[in-house]
Amino acid sequence: MLDWDSLRYFLEVARSQRVSAAARTLGVEHTTVARRIRALEAELGSLLFEKSRSAGFVLTDDGHRLFVHAEQLESTMHSARESLSGIGQALSGHIRIGATEGFGSYVVTPLAADFQRRYPHITLDILPVPRFVSLSKREADLAITIERPQRGPYICSRLCDYTLMLYGTPQYLARHPHIGSRTDLAGHSFIGYVDELLFSERL
Repeated sequence: MLDWDSLRYFLEVARSQRVSAAARTLGVEHTTVARRIRALEAELGSLLFEKSRSAGFVLTDDGHRLFVHAEQLESTMHSARESLSGIGQALSGHIRIGATEGFGSYVVTPLAADFQRRYPHITLDILPVPRFVSLSKREADLAITIERPQRGPYICSRLCDYTLMLYGTPQYLARHPHIGSRTDLAGHSFIGYVDELLFSERL
């Protein structure tokens, strides 16, 4: 049976991608963290991390699968602790939400005031990001993106469908040929994204 303490060590290394950083968070020696990770890998018979000079300890495919289950177990244990201690109504902490600038300004920010009234002890940061923010590197706790991540230990939910449209001023449309189909777009002028700065292929 897996030991929760070993999974706790595993989660900290996965999140920080550094044994030394995980050791500081856990308040133990880095050798202890490394030993617990090796023991967990031996128990499971799987390599959970690949070591990279630039990225540190990166989760393998088996590591990603374990991470999802370990986070679910962590959440369950936190819920049980809050339920038994009676502090469920006094939630506190710090939450960082990464969202594109437009969505963050026009959708997330107006909802933040109501959230703060309901949970006054939680500090909420909204980070405007022009790309996918890295949750595994703790750049944010929650990310709102256009595309679903291709891989990673993430729990994803679709918020809504969206439609992209072309717009033109009345003055421009009056001076140029009528647009009735996609082929009619040839020869028209556009204001769009800089290709090198696109954060989503769908755009």
